[in-house]
Amino acid sequence: MNGRALALAIAVVAAPLGAYADGMPPPAAPAVAAPCCEAAPIWTGVYIGTHLGGAWTDPSWTFPFVETFNTATGQSFSSSASGAVWGGHVGANYQLHHFLIGVEVSYAGSRLRNSVLGPFPPISNRFGIDATDLFTVSGRLGIVHGQYLLYAKTGYANSQLELTAGSSAGVVARAAQREGGWLVGAGLESRMVSNIIFGLEYNYVGLAGDRFRSVTAGTITGAPFNADIDNAHMHTVLARLSILFGPHACCGEGLLGKY
Repeated sequence: MNGRALALAIAVVAAPLGAYADGMPPPAAPAVAAPCCEAAPIWTGVYIGTHLGGAWTDPSWTFPFVETFNTATGQSFSSSASGAVWGGHVGANYQLHHFLIGVEVSYAGSRLRNSVLGPFPPISNRFGIDATDLFTVSGRLGIVHGQYLLYAKTGYANSQLELTAGSSAGVVARAAQREGGWLVGAGLESRMVSNIIFGLEYNYVGLAGDRFRSVTAGTITGAPFNADIDNAHMHTVLARLSILFGPHACCGEGLLGKY
């Protein structure tokens, strides 16, 4: 009985070996699930940072009435102003595959200013315009490629504009008000070290034209001062440095490594 069982066992084992020897293929190996290749959404999260750069504008002045600083209705001139801007920003990103949507709020102080002497008689008059700050709220739409983010942005902009006028006779005037408008821009960011992000950005800010009203001071007090400002559009070029806080922000691989 034991001999028969042993012979049967040998036959069972030998049969497949004989089949393989005759050229029959072995049974297929069990299928193994392919590893997931979807990259982690490394740009999702909240970020905070600072930005520094320059701005320039080419506003035009028009005087609607004959007053202290002009001699004819409708006299006008254009000027160019430039200066540094520095401030901070905070925002949020959401990455879906290779696309990103986000929102950002920023504020910057500005030293954008210009002064013009004697654009029309009397040539001793001096006019100046300053943009003292820039506030923006914008949405961002971008494309992610690993540690790089290329994005466009658009939204609302607001700036405090200040006008000054003065003459050699000691008459001065000052008018200031906030001007709202819009912006469009684009930028490129890169995760340099883990969640530390460096970027470059350009923005075009369109501010609404308006009439600035005030009264004179100095040697003549209380006289009206009116000036229409148009083309108060602003260009900015900024370098940005941000820190990202998110589910895949810390300890991620950057261009210079991770920590």
